[in-house]
Amino acid sequence: MMKDMKHQISRPVIDSRLLGIIRREIKKQDIPVAPLSKRKLVEMAETVKEIEAREIPKHLILKKLSHGLGHGIFLRADAEPILKGRVIASYGGLITVVAQNERDDNGDYAFAPLEHFCLTKEEHALWDRKYPYHPRRQYALKLDALKKGNFTRFINHSVKPNVYADMVKIPANNLGLDPAPIEIVYLAQKTIQPGEQLLICYEAGEKSYWNASGIKPFPMTPRTFRVDSKGKLIHLANRCKLCDNRR
Repeated sequence: MMKDMKHQISRPVIDSRLLGIIRREIKKQDIPVAPLSKRKLVEMAETVKEIEAREIPKHLILKKLSHGLGHGIFLRADAEPILKGRVIASYGGLITVVAQNERDDNGDYAFAPLEHFCLTKEEHALWDRKYPYHPRRQYALKLDALKKGNFTRFINHSVKPNVYADMVKIPANNLGLDPAPIEIVYLAQKTIQPGEQLLICYEAGEKSYWNASGIKPFPMTPRTFRVDSKGKLIHLANRCKLCDNRR
């Protein structure tokens, strides 16, 4: 649950000394990172304020799912639809540098916005105390929400999502948003109706994601679970089939 998280953040936390590496690699690798539009910057600023004030925006609700599926984020039944393209939130987490081949046990909550880059000797001294310096060792930028994050970490996986992740640049603005050369932002892939669960596709197939999380593959859609006007969770789809499989 949200209260179990040690630190609630509205946007990624990054050491300013990493910004030079990020800008260099974006240019070097010719990575297309478009600036967030003015309209979306306003939407993001509004979401940031709500996260800082109440952890979850008032039009959303966190619910614990049945069958060991963890938690999920839903649009409240009395809320207005979330229109296609609208900003949901920035994916909050800690940004660090990790060796490319290093095992990651926190993959469920992590993104790699940048990969396949090398560090200079000076950069290695700052960011890698685990391995001796090698000029060709490859690294990745890791955005990890395991210890610090926001409600976006509870948006579940589906191969039929209504949310998608976009890698964008946050330009200079007068909305109180710190500029960033790269940021993962969640947006509505299509109009999300009241009561529906917010879902995003992390992997191409059901089995690869759920098996990696130690959960029996589950074909979740935005309407598999819903919340009613009283905030009660209702399991609408696949109910009998799932129950039969669990016996």
